[in-house]
Amino acid sequence: MSLPVRQLANAIASSSRSRLSSARCLSSSSHLLEVASEPNKSPLSHRELVEQQRKAFEEKYGAKLKKKAEAEGVRDLESLKEKVMAPSVKRALLAKRSARDYSAKKASVEQSTNPEVTVTATKLQDEGDATRRDQAKGDRAGVKPLASILNLDILRDKTHIADDIAKIWTAHHTTHPTLSASFLSAFLPSSTYKSMLMLAMENPFFVLPLPRETSSGADKGAIKTDEYDMFYLQWLFHPTPVTSVPPSASADGKPTRPPHTSSVIFTPLEEFKNAGEWAHPQLVITHYPELANSHDLVLMRGEISTYAETSPGGSQYLLSQSRAQLLALALQKFYCAGLQQTLESAQSRETRLKRVQTLRDFREKPQEWDWQGLVQMAYGGLL
Repeated sequence: MSLPVRQLANAIASSSRSRLSSARCLSSSSHLLEVASEPNKSPLSHRELVEQQRKAFEEKYGAKLKKKAEAEGVRDLESLKEKVMAPSVKRALLAKRSARDYSAKKASVEQSTNPEVTVTATKLQDEGDATRRDQAKGDRAGVKPLASILNLDILRDKTHIADDIAKIWTAHHTTHPTLSASFLSAFLPSSTYKSMLMLAMENPFFVLPLPRETSSGADKGAIKTDEYDMFYLQWLFHPTPVTSVPPSASADGKPTRPPHTSSVIFTPLEEFKNAGEWAHPQLVITHYPELANSHDLVLMRGEISTYAETSPGGSQYLLSQSRAQLLALALQKFYCAGLQQTLESAQSRETRLKRVQTLRDFREKPQEWDWQGLVQMAYGGLL
């Protein structure tokens, strides 16, 4: 269940105010999280809060948005949003709707007890199969299918080992004239991904600090270690298209269903707090597990969102490559914390388990959640 934004903001603000004198600076974003609680009023649900914020946003900027819509030659705000929104943002929002619709269908089957109105599990499975076939054909669920990036039919040949595929994947993103600036790429063993997935399904929401960059001078673009922006992350899970998965090497010869495909959407916490689902993600990371059973390999791809219009600084992307990579590394630090390392020292084990507990505290005890030490847990040894 999604954590209410008001509850999240109050929790972080309360913790930061009580320890501000001894804390590292998390940028001006931290100070903007102090949303005053309203006494004698029950907290709004996430949906109600988003709708309230949406109406306030439209009332405040309605005239400007109307002029912008007229200038763009569209009829209303929805049409304007569709026209100016970056493609990666469209896919992220579409992925949210697709995952929500799939979960709603599944829940209706599991919870309904009236046999006359119950949609059978078989029918739901048929619909799920149809959805997976559609995903394999094109980008209809908000996630670009792996089959549209790699020729999976060729990879069915067992002569292509995991190392070869990993090298092809890396070269495709690092040497391409346009992809190299707007995408991240990585790969990981299926066991690591399954461990990440377990923690992610248990804790699908979290916040991470991201170091700022110097904006001028000889050190322009260098990572700062005393100023941070807070990012809100959300995991989404999608059925992996089985039609594009190479046969696994299982003993009985039957193809084994791969783990879920997952997307991680990173949005500035301040923007998410103010705009809710209208907030624009700055980075979307997708994990592709189609090769998990056959090659023990999961491919990762991160897409950096672009500005709808030219930015004041002339940059085309909302995040630099180095900052996007730091977010990806911090994500792994926390969500790989359930995996015990070989020859792990007592101190390393304590640090790892502390990350796991931090994820759970954020979900279970938001009012008591403490961001102190978050920077060290996320970037210790990296900065």
